[in-house]
Amino acid sequence: MRFARHLQDHSIHNPFPGLVRLEQKIGREITTRIGSNESPALPLPALVELLGEQGLAQANLYPDPYAHEIRRLAADLNQVKSSEVIVDSGADSLILLTLRLCCNVGDTVITSAGSYPTFRYFAEGCGQRVVEVSLQSGPEGRLEADLGALAFNAHQYKAQLVYLANPDNPTGHYHSQTEIERFRQSLPADCMLLLDEAYLEFAELGRATSPVMVNTIRLRTLSKAYALAGLRVGYAIAAAETIAKADEIRPQFAVSSLAQSAACIALQAQDDVNKLLQTTINDRERLSQALRERGLTVLNCSTNFVSIHYPDSLIAEQIQKRLFERGVAVHRPSHPATNHLLRITAHPAALDDAILDELARA
Repeated sequence: MRFARHLQDHSIHNPFPGLVRLEQKIGREITTRIGSNESPALPLPALVELLGEQGLAQANLYPDPYAHEIRRLAADLNQVKSSEVIVDSGADSLILLTLRLCCNVGDTVITSAGSYPTFRYFAEGCGQRVVEVSLQSGPEGRLEADLGALAFNAHQYKAQLVYLANPDNPTGHYHSQTEIERFRQSLPADCMLLLDEAYLEFAELGRATSPVMVNTIRLRTLSKAYALAGLRVGYAIAAAETIAKADEIRPQFAVSSLAQSAACIALQAQDDVNKLLQTTINDRERLSQALRERGLTVLNCSTNFVSIHYPDSLIAEQIQKRLFERGVAVHRPSHPATNHLLRITAHPAALDDAILDELARA
């Protein structure tokens, strides 16, 4: 397993491991917190109204740096060990953490042209050379990552890391777990696969687990299926050795006490989460059908959105501008490979006839 050169033979120790680790070390509960320089709660009525009494009681306290309870719950859901889970402030932060963990300045990383742009944004900021592989086209305007070409380029460029969003954003395409396993086997043995599974629950309702795979970091988020986008909580699953090294360089207080508490509640409410997922999937299918009935080419998306495939980027841009003038925001990717798409969230508001008609007015 390859880490960035400066991390290979060097261990970094967290100066503030938190009270949970301290309790584990000394074998007893800490009942009086007077060592962390935490101020008493600020009893403003507006804060009580916003956060509630319980929320206010947590807001002034530093969070558990290791988010032990989230790790335990996420591990149980995915049938892995807690030592194979790491928690950070959303999947985006985990992308950045992975690049810091695995790559040196000047290393080559591989991604699909037009896929989730934050990966390239972070990779360029970390000094990596980004090689983009063209998407593969199919019937009904289908666009998907070309797994064979990604693997070929990983060998060709001796890539340190390959990024794959599955399901993809913005195309919505989903590769089966069998395809992903074959893809991992086709990559160079020492190349890290960063598998972004932010939308996995919408593709595998009730079966969305991320088992540990060799030299693979799998990203999950509570922003989509768990509807906690504003709280910024995500986790990654990987081999225990990888998680331990990532913990050495992860910002220790990235996920707030309030966010951790909310995440723990949501992770234990799978029946309710599955109901929300099913509702969203139903909305996605209704939206896709309504758009197709208006003559539009709609990609088959395994996500919480649908993407419309327009003949060219100019048409997509004009429609987006007209919707902006109505106060309606839809997303058009900026990348030339996907800027002819409009991405629409599967939400009841999207089923408004006026919006649907505007989307179909070329």
